Amino acid sequence: MKKTILYIIDSLERGGAEVLLVSSLKEIHQRFNIIIVTLRPQISFSDNELFYDKIFCLDMRKKIDIFHGASKLRKIISENQVDLIHSTLFWSVITARLAVTKKIKHIFSLATIMSSGLYTTKWYSSYTRWLDRLTYSKNQALISPTKEVLTDFDNSIGIKGEKKVIYNFVKDDFFENEIEYRPTPGRLKLVAVGNLKSVKNYQLIIDAFKLMQGRPISIDIYGEGPDKEILQKQISQYDLPIRLMGAEEKIYEILPYYDAFVMCSILEGFGIAAAEAMAMGLPLLLSDIKPLREISHNNAIFFNPYDPHTFFDAVLSLEDKAKDLKEISERGKKIAKENYTKEKYLNQLLNYYDEILNPNEKLN
Repeated sequence: MKKTILYIIDSLERGGAEVLLVSSLKEIHQRFNIIIVTLRPQISFSDNELFYDKIFCLDMRKKIDIFHGASKLRKIISENQVDLIHSTLFWSVITARLAVTKKIKHIFSLATIMSSGLYTTKWYSSYTRWLDRLTYSKNQALISPTKEVLTDFDNSIGIKGEKKVIYNFVKDDFFENEIEYRPTPGRLKLVAVGNLKSVKNYQLIIDAFKLMQGRPISIDIYGEGPDKEILQKQISQYDLPIRLMGAEEKIYEILPYYDAFVMCSILEGFGIAAAEAMAMGLPLLLSDIKPLREISHNNAIFFNPYDPHTFFDAVLSLEDKAKDLKEISERGKKIAKENYTKEKYLNQLLNYYDEILNPNEKLN
């Protein structure tokens, strides 16, 4: 008889954590009954992408609703004989912790470097750190997307229970569309993918391109977000060769038309867009932050995300590195195949579920 897993996540809008969950449901559903619980009602995925037995929404419109939401979640858990809870994203994790008794197994997923994110960047940052410490216990197991995220959590909160690093996976479409790297003659075409928000640091690109006036270098940025208007205003004001392309679902069909991939984030937990570009064979220009060094295995050209001059120098260096870029491309595809396939991710995830659900077998 199948056991039942309840997944709780903030919403089913498209984002890194949401795509990771939804893309795994079909295979997981073959082994487990699946219940999905969201804090908010937004759903951006089609019916044929979602695999579950039941779905609920706690309708938590304000953070103060967390206690009422936890009460509703506790009832859902009781009425559906749930064997394992897997929570993702901070407020879903806290809600699950408040709802789950010691009898129910609970795994929570870390998403990013908390010490530079939610613990410090919001007006309620001291409250979130306190809440994380207060609700976390040794009965809860965790999954981290990188070793750096795990280390940061240990330094900030202190690891109490089971832990596991499981790298996020790259969808098969990117591996199936890998390229034989050839730079564009006479022009350098760069590409970036990610939501247009401050943490993605696209202001650095604008400041750097002001230094590149007249050079045959351009960049297209795919994504939507709250910073779109202010970015576009500067692009138009300085007549920069930067295009905001909007959202693109099949980005693997777009990437082969570019010479290198850029990620200039100041904060990342994993950096799935960089891993996707690497799987296809694009050389990477990356912010010099620890998670991106980890997931790229240092197989990239790095720059200081706070200094546009270093990005400018990194871009110019590409013009003299045709042979090196070919080697970076081939090495990147190998790294991605060894570490970021869906098959490897699911094997590790399902084995971890078994370890948590059957601890006695693990001991034996």
